[in-house]
Amino acid sequence: MIGEALKSYTQLYTHMESLITPEASFTAFKRLADTYAPTLSARYTRGEVVRNILEESKSEGALGDNVDLDLNYRKTGNVCITLGEQSRKPIWAFAHLDNISYLTGPIENGVYPLTAFHEPRITPGERDGLALLYDEQSQNLVSAAKGMIVTGEDSNNSVFKTDITDLPPATRVVFQTAAEWDKGTGMLYGSVDDAFGCTALVMSAIVLSAFDVDALIVLTDEEEGVVGVGNTAFARGSQRLISRTDPKQLPAIMSVTDLHERKPTIDDNGDVVAVPGCGDGALFAGFASGARGGVTPPHVLSAMREVSGLLNEKGISMRENESYVSRSDCVSAMMATQNVVLMGFPGAYSHFLRTPRAHIDDLVALSKSLTVLIAAAQSSDWRKHYLID
Repeated sequence: MIGEALKSYTQLYTHMESLITPEASFTAFKRLADTYAPTLSARYTRGEVVRNILEESKSEGALGDNVDLDLNYRKTGNVCITLGEQSRKPIWAFAHLDNISYLTGPIENGVYPLTAFHEPRITPGERDGLALLYDEQSQNLVSAAKGMIVTGEDSNNSVFKTDITDLPPATRVVFQTAAEWDKGTGMLYGSVDDAFGCTALVMSAIVLSAFDVDALIVLTDEEEGVVGVGNTAFARGSQRLISRTDPKQLPAIMSVTDLHERKPTIDDNGDVVAVPGCGDGALFAGFASGARGGVTPPHVLSAMREVSGLLNEKGISMRENESYVSRSDCVSAMMATQNVVLMGFPGAYSHFLRTPRAHIDDLVALSKSLTVLIAAAQSSDWRKHYLID
């Protein structure tokens, strides 16, 4: 069935191979990952990076005319890339553009108590941190102080230790990182959650801009939040978008891409030996967070298994993830449609227990997998065959 759905995209694979390379993918990833985008700032931080990537692709002749970028789509704070002219898109594809952060309280005993604007997953210790403030002149975030994020023995409380003593309340503090690619192992290091997923979708959009495709690429802000409180305390950027969309304009299917956390193998010295699954390709899953998050219905899982089978025949690895997957924007997508696909990639330490990491081959595979999924979703016959329409 999927072969029939993709008949009009005979040049798709050739075009993907020319544009979605490890080198191009890492360059885009590094630009996004090394730009700090604490929640509620993504549109003027990483959003500007997305704009620059697309503009440079245009100047190089790689970006088609079938594309439009809005850094504050429907005033929701989400960065959206629109492909095609149809008002109702058959598919929306999500990944979150924001990264985890803390908010400072008033200085006490020389340190700033921190409130997590995310779900903390770190152990006691000190990690490099950076305080960011909004600069009116540049209309962007700038560094206000370097220091250390210090987490206490109970792991529930953290403080920011710095020489700067006049940070205003609610200053954002982020983990300080720089993206690296170990070409010997293929591992990527840096802010992978979810600059990795956003990079995959941006690369996919560049490829698809040359074809007759209608889709909405949604790079959300405020996916991060206090997950333990419940589904209303995070993924609010995607909730805003869905609530401001006419029900008649909602798509037939939504994909949500995020990191699928894996437990690393550790040696006797406490060093990471490997992250299982890294380098083996992109992932899709049937449900998230013990069914507290998105759950993909049987008919859509059948469709995804067909997509996976085709991709693997083409040498693009996409596998079904049988292990635990965290909630993401899927909690919002489920309120708009039953047809939610949980896409992702294997990685570790998303919330900085150690340096976050994933694999370059999985970035390439994920970009190509999303490209083919979005192209297949254009076919009304394919959608009807799998009861998506």
